[in-house]
Amino acid sequence: AEREQGITIDVAYRYFSTNKRKFIVADTPGHEQYTRNMATGASTADLAILIIDARHGVLTQTKRHSKIVSLLGVRNICLAVNKMDLVDYKQDVFDTICKDYQKFADQAGISNITAIPISALKGDNITSLSEKMPWYSKTPLINFLETITIPKPAQNGQFAMPVQWVNRPNLDFRGFAGQVVSGSVSEGDAIKVLPSGKQSTVNTIVMMDGHIETAPLGQSVTLTLDDEIDVSRGDMIVAAESAIKIANEFKTTILWMSEETLVPNKQYWIKFRAKLITATLSEPHYKLDINTLEKCSADTLTLNEIGECDVYLDQDIPFEPYKDNHQLGSFIIIDRVSNNTVGMGLIETSLSKKTWVDQFVEKRSKYWVHGLVDEQARAKKYGHKPLLIIFTGDVNRETYSQFQTVLEKALFDQAIMTYRYGVGFMGTSYNTDTSDTQLRQDIIKELNNIAYACLDAGLVFITGLKALTEAELDQIKRLSSPHNVCVIRLDDNDGVAALRAENITILKQTLVKKIVANIKV
Repeated sequence: AEREQGITIDVAYRYFSTNKRKFIVADTPGHEQYTRNMATGASTADLAILIIDARHGVLTQTKRHSKIVSLLGVRNICLAVNKMDLVDYKQDVFDTICKDYQKFADQAGISNITAIPISALKGDNITSLSEKMPWYSKTPLINFLETITIPKPAQNGQFAMPVQWVNRPNLDFRGFAGQVVSGSVSEGDAIKVLPSGKQSTVNTIVMMDGHIETAPLGQSVTLTLDDEIDVSRGDMIVAAESAIKIANEFKTTILWMSEETLVPNKQYWIKFRAKLITATLSEPHYKLDINTLEKCSADTLTLNEIGECDVYLDQDIPFEPYKDNHQLGSFIIIDRVSNNTVGMGLIETSLSKKTWVDQFVEKRSKYWVHGLVDEQARAKKYGHKPLLIIFTGDVNRETYSQFQTVLEKALFDQAIMTYRYGVGFMGTSYNTDTSDTQLRQDIIKELNNIAYACLDAGLVFITGLKALTEAELDQIKRLSSPHNVCVIRLDDNDGVAALRAENITILKQTLVKKIVANIKV
């Protein structure tokens, strides 16, 4: 398709080196329809070469690409004015283009611009100065690339590593794999896990060919810890004294990349490092007129438009503003139906210090209309208090179903008003891995909505969540408050459960008595 149309569509990576420097070139499309691919290539660049056709000068797409690379933090821009051979190598053509671009760059806050007149076809000003352009006596393109100073990544930042994978090949090893995106880490360093805040110490740093004492910025490693604390894919391991903040509402700059327009308050997925999160976007505060850089009012964003929106997540994430840390301040937006990437976002600042659970409970309390029958009246009528019972453990679905069904019947026989929310309703909640179509977090949130309604009605609500973590249980308890939560474990592993049902007999003869005694009034 690219050859047929004579344009670049996909990002093509090419590698070459000179005596002075090694290069990775991301050849990205200039066509407006494929701006998303251009943004992908620019997101990891140290320098951008913007190629301008000398016959056409500075176009709207030139300005759009310039703004995108500027937003992405690319500070060095080379303005390569190409096809000078087609305008007879005229200096006035080059000077006019430079003047037009500089006017835009001043408005956009873009500095560090180097303009070079070239002819890629004829080789003029590529490796050496061209005799056909005696009026240009600065540097040819290759020499510029060899000598430009590229700022090194900050090595003095505090350590941060998003967890890509929990590595558990056997019962004797549990490591957390990821790439160091800030600072460095050494054996014996004190760390904490975000967003839970649990603390521990680095025991070993493991790589494919052995152990190392220190992992620098950019190194992919597996960390083992001194303590058995809860760490999951998508969590972030940081230095114990790290100032990285946690939030769930952000002011962001959005580049919309889909032909389907942004729909405010629609649920999208946000991919933040290894974490996939449900999110909604507000109506844009403004969108940029890419020619004048004027902030215009808007009720949506269309393909290739840049604007500012508030983003609301249903989970807390550790973050830093994009200007401070590109890795911890950026995300992509995914349509939940088509699975297409529809946009990218850069975090400017957080909007609230409250956790998502606190905000959810606050909104529920605001809009929850209580009737004339309160909790005490229901308890007196039914003879018992409400209770949320959660089965957990590494067992199959049939075992969950059997224990839940037996418990429901045993409580019902003792005149306990109870309801079982069975395996068939819970979908992927019995899987600990993230599903493409249904996130575990979404299911827990949905479950709690149903459970809270039943608890408010005075019922004992029975359900199950495989591999329930301490962080998830803490969320469920806070979402269920003021009602109590009881967790029953179905396997032999230590975990968050207060009770353990080794078999059906113990469940019926021992645990039922404990539950009834605890809720009877």
